[in-house]
Amino acid sequence: MRKIIVILVSCTVLLLLGYCGYRAYEVWKQGHWMTLAVQYADKNDTQNELIALKQALQANPRNVEAYRMTANLAAAAGSPNALSLREKVVELDPGSFDDRLALAETAMLASDYNTASNALAGVSLSDKKTATYLDLAGELATASGDPGEAEADFAEASRVDPSNPISQFSLAFIELRGTNALDMDEARVNLKRISMNCTNAFVRSQAQRTLVYDALRNQDYKTAFSFSKDLVQQPNASFPDKLLRLEVLKIANSDEYNPALAACQEEASKNTTKLTQMTFWLMEHKQSDQALLWLQSLPPDIQTNPPAAVFLVQCQILQQQWNAVQKTASKENWGNMEFMRHAYIAYAMRQQGSTASSRAEWDIAVSDAQGRLDKMNTLVGSAAQWNWADETQQLLWSIVQNFPQAQWAQEALEGILYRHGSTRPLMQLFSMQVNRKPSDLAAKNNLAIVAMLLRAQEINPYGLAQEVYQKEPTNSFYQCTYAFSLHLQGKNADALKIMQQLPPKTLENSSTAGYYGVVLKAAGDNDQAGVYLKRSLKGQLLPEERALFQQALAGL
Repeated sequence: MRKIIVILVSCTVLLLLGYCGYRAYEVWKQGHWMTLAVQYADKNDTQNELIALKQALQANPRNVEAYRMTANLAAAAGSPNALSLREKVVELDPGSFDDRLALAETAMLASDYNTASNALAGVSLSDKKTATYLDLAGELATASGDPGEAEADFAEASRVDPSNPISQFSLAFIELRGTNALDMDEARVNLKRISMNCTNAFVRSQAQRTLVYDALRNQDYKTAFSFSKDLVQQPNASFPDKLLRLEVLKIANSDEYNPALAACQEEASKNTTKLTQMTFWLMEHKQSDQALLWLQSLPPDIQTNPPAAVFLVQCQILQQQWNAVQKTASKENWGNMEFMRHAYIAYAMRQQGSTASSRAEWDIAVSDAQGRLDKMNTLVGSAAQWNWADETQQLLWSIVQNFPQAQWAQEALEGILYRHGSTRPLMQLFSMQVNRKPSDLAAKNNLAIVAMLLRAQEINPYGLAQEVYQKEPTNSFYQCTYAFSLHLQGKNADALKIMQQLPPKTLENSSTAGYYGVVLKAAGDNDQAGVYLKRSLKGQLLPEERALFQQALAGL
């Protein structure tokens, strides 16, 4: 017995020693990878830093510093993963003031103001009194459309830290956007003081830009001329600052305009970002002819490749130079913009009457864009701008079918189908929405009404109408749909009872007024039925609705 006990104790000791050794190794491995990550960070070796951080997180999935460094890299790269990584850091270290601020900043960049607000709400009371917190809270209030709260936050931040020029600028900026004339005058005084005395170059330039825009808005061209000159003389002056100065010179009809324009164009010819900004500026100021001349003066290797080639084509389109559009777009492969090269050729060909060739080029453009929502969006915008109704609708159908998250496409397609009176395709669209999201009551209601108009009993429209009404019995549109379904089932008294509960404002809607008129006629109230049926026919209706209401009105 004693021997067995000794053996068991020995085994236990060995197991403990093995476990301790394993834990020591895991701790060592985690520290090793974190050390490497820091070393790679010091060398700006992002790729190897990410590899080391991934290994550190595999060793310890709750390593807050590894998550923090990963989140910083994602944020610096503009990755959409930055937000979820910031949230993970705050989850692991909820008391960290800096991490909550970082989460709020990242959320605001993503326009996720709810997450930003929640992040700031968890900050301790003592930290909420700091200028850093107050400045960020003010930025959030500004972005969320609450200027009063923003002004209060920036004012308190300025009081807490009077030496902080960022708070002072932010407060003046908010006051300048208000309606109080005294506050606006005080804001201008403070902005001028900042523009002349602030040692922070970034804030000083921001103040000067704001003063220029404010002066232009108030047609104070003398002030705009003065501060735009100071702005472009700053060491940190950007190319957009030079374009702003150019705008002031143009408005002032200054002799400096043409030399300044030439200087901007010379600078823009050497940088694709600046070339884009320069071209946009010219086109926004309705100078597509000058933009075209400038782009055509660039070296051939710049002209024939994006972005210059794209802008050349756009300027030629504005000048209706269709043969030139086709020629320019046929010169080189545009890489990631190849789909638009074919789209522009298609547009130019159709403008010249080559319908079949245009269709072939358009099909290539659509094929190249398939699977990429950003490309499909661009094609939709172009087709809509060119008034290509069929192509626009086809693209929207493709987006709706392949990218369920593109809610805007569903809404745009619904609007087009409704305006065109395409009731059966509308039923197809609503059916797709219901299949994808059975909890979508609005889609179910829409499906029920069009199915009833089309007598599509296979959709079970009566059941859908009843389900939606029972879940939200106070929704006016759901009430109307359910009442119409009761009317079709011969339950007109019940239908009328529901219709009579509708607010008067709801009955201003053409469709709702028409359905109410139909129910009123069935109840024998011809006078009132006529009022609502006549009202309905003045608005936009689906063909089946118009026929239904006209028939009801004719029988009075």
